[in-house]
Amino acid sequence: MSTPNNNQNNRRRSQHNIQTIHKTESIISNQVFANRRNEIHEYLKLFGYKPDKTIIQVHITGFFRKRQLSQREKERYTLAAKKYGGTTFVIVGRTHDPFILENVIKPRKKNPLDTSPGYVGYLWKNKDPQKRAPHELIPLDFTPIHLPYPADWKNMFATKGFMLALHVPASFAKDKNRLVRALYRIGKSSIVDIKKGCQSFLQPLTAAQD
Repeated sequence: MSTPNNNQNNRRRSQHNIQTIHKTESIISNQVFANRRNEIHEYLKLFGYKPDKTIIQVHITGFFRKRQLSQREKERYTLAAKKYGGTTFVIVGRTHDPFILENVIKPRKKNPLDTSPGYVGYLWKNKDPQKRAPHELIPLDFTPIHLPYPADWKNMFATKGFMLALHVPASFAKDKNRLVRALYRIGKSSIVDIKKGCQSFLQPLTAAQD
């Protein structure tokens, strides 16, 4: 049974955590370029992102699609894929900013794909109370898949991290794989400092689509 003192302590702890997060976000905001939000948008567009339609799932790092589906659930998913033309997921990047949890839409329990361990919810303009597009809600520390996440940012947030997965048409699978391979090569072959902007790798990625 909760007591007034416990409730007051919990509120203070919650307020302190929020203040700490905002302070960390302010530090990161000062370390990236002013057009950071636009860079995130341009990067997501390479994967077919459409602000008004695309759904972005948020998973705790290490738990993306780990749940094993039953045979019946697999059959339901296959039928849905045939009916709607098929879809595929691609992890586009990560964030360690826990404030993203304040903006996600909680998953529906009826959908077996929405009950995977570590799945915390999704970003979708149609469901956002203020009708904000997903890229407007992604924290500024967002780092593309396979590219190094700054160690000092990770230490400031001290979270396991959150993977962002984009829901794209199955017909886009080949392009998706080509982009992911290009990101892997960029991450391995050169030193990328995400704080200095995305232009250093956006151009090679655009070329990878040609």
